[in-house]
Amino acid sequence: MALNLKLQMRLSQQLIMTPQLQQAIKLLQLSRNELEELIEQALVENPVLEEGADPAEPEPATEEPIAASQTVDAAEDVATEAGHPENDLEWQQYVASGSGVIAERSPRGDDDAPGIEATLADADTLRDHLMWQLEMAPLSPIEMEIGEHLIGNLDDDGYLTLSVQELLELNPDLHRRIEQGLRKGQTHLPPPADCDPGVFTSKHASAQPLETSRGRKKKKAPPTFVEEEAAPAPPAADPIKVSPKACGAVEAVLRYLQTFDPIGVGARDLRECLEIQLRAMGLAEALPLRIVHNDLKLLENKDLRRIARRNKVEVEEVVEAYKLIISLEPKPGRPYSGERPQHIIPDVFIFKFSDTATEAEDRVGQYRIVLNESGLPRLRINDFYRDLAERSARDSSLTQEYIVEKIKAGNWLMKSIEQRQKTIFRVTKSILKHQYEFFEKGISFLRPLVLKDVAEDIGVHESTVSRITTNKYAHTPQGIYELKYFFTSGIDQGQGEVISSKKIKDMIQKIIAAEDNREPLTDIQIAERLSKANNIKVARRTVAKYREALNLLPSNKRKQLF
Repeated sequence: MALNLKLQMRLSQQLIMTPQLQQAIKLLQLSRNELEELIEQALVENPVLEEGADPAEPEPATEEPIAASQTVDAAEDVATEAGHPENDLEWQQYVASGSGVIAERSPRGDDDAPGIEATLADADTLRDHLMWQLEMAPLSPIEMEIGEHLIGNLDDDGYLTLSVQELLELNPDLHRRIEQGLRKGQTHLPPPADCDPGVFTSKHASAQPLETSRGRKKKKAPPTFVEEEAAPAPPAADPIKVSPKACGAVEAVLRYLQTFDPIGVGARDLRECLEIQLRAMGLAEALPLRIVHNDLKLLENKDLRRIARRNKVEVEEVVEAYKLIISLEPKPGRPYSGERPQHIIPDVFIFKFSDTATEAEDRVGQYRIVLNESGLPRLRINDFYRDLAERSARDSSLTQEYIVEKIKAGNWLMKSIEQRQKTIFRVTKSILKHQYEFFEKGISFLRPLVLKDVAEDIGVHESTVSRITTNKYAHTPQGIYELKYFFTSGIDQGQGEVISSKKIKDMIQKIIAAEDNREPLTDIQIAERLSKANNIKVARRTVAKYREALNLLPSNKRKQLF
């Protein structure tokens, strides 16, 4: 078969994602806070952009026309003092235009005041709270170092994330200093008398000895702990051998650390956390501690009768112990999590008016749609750079090209932001038309709605609707909702009737809230109630799926014994 070279001419169409188009698509899916950060970054990176005045604000008074001229005179004086007696016409025009003058701001009002987030002080973390207590403890320097390592390996809930032996295996220098301190008598805390050597053993190093080919046994080498995605460490010549005395010293500091506030911190599992709290209450030999130590699984399943038989006590005593145990804190570090509530700023407001005589583009029935422009910086091109680009249009210098390029980038950014706001308005208006009964009567009248319905209504692609409804919120008479909330699937009831899944979830939540806590309803019983009371056909599996989505426990876990 011969190979030939030939030329062909083809006509085809391609969609090329230019940087400007990529930026416009990116702006659609940004939240309000992310958009504000992007605008602030653009103001820093693009010198031709500046923040313009809000159209809602009153225009500055015109009774002080000499302010600009005084600024020009001051600029001339500065130029003269600097040894340049000639007047720079461009500089005068720039200053006279007001582009370089910082206008006086009126006293701050409520709208200009910083948000409450800016006035909040950083709360103490769990580590800070424990380190403050450790610094006041009467410990030796080596014990203080052990305490710092232990505190550094606590998770947000206050649990120790590794065993004592693993801590020493990962820190050979700490192990060496502990042994030196033990030889010199530099430790004050004696090792706990009730410590089991198995406590010190790593779960990875507890394997049985291996049989060699010669019949002799050799111990399995302890594992090496390497951080994920880290460069492989060179193999060690000899694995570290952790001494029981060093483990005892670390365990002693850990027991001392477990007496810190909050009580229960430093535990390695839930059982130890609850035992620490019970011992702090003086219940070291009481029934609640025995139940936690031996029957925690039965307690989780609320099998109190079996617990009573195992401990040879009355059920009433087990009930009292159960009440005490469930009052304990399973996550001691919860008060110091440091999580702050995220304040939602709506992107659009939906108001209801009784007057519907006037027809307007921003109204649907009795509702009016208003975009939230408050606090969003308004951009404009600096007049000086715009005039400079027009006067030097024939100049082909690098400076001229740079200014023209920045002006184009600024104009495109402003156009993209404007297009984003228009798309939010159009999508919200379409949602309002499709879910009008929801705004009138509540969640029970929420209709099934998919992205395709809104996309066809406003003439855009489904991906555009998906991006514009992500992390965008609407303030409605029914509350604040994410725009994606109004898109919901449905369950076919036959004869063309489809019921929204969110409506069914709301009904399930109301049924569980109104049930008898001592006799909670099962998923089958909930499905039967939906069928009888509301004529909604739904399977048990669907009820279980929606219940889990609502973070509601099954019936055996919701049952209250008293």
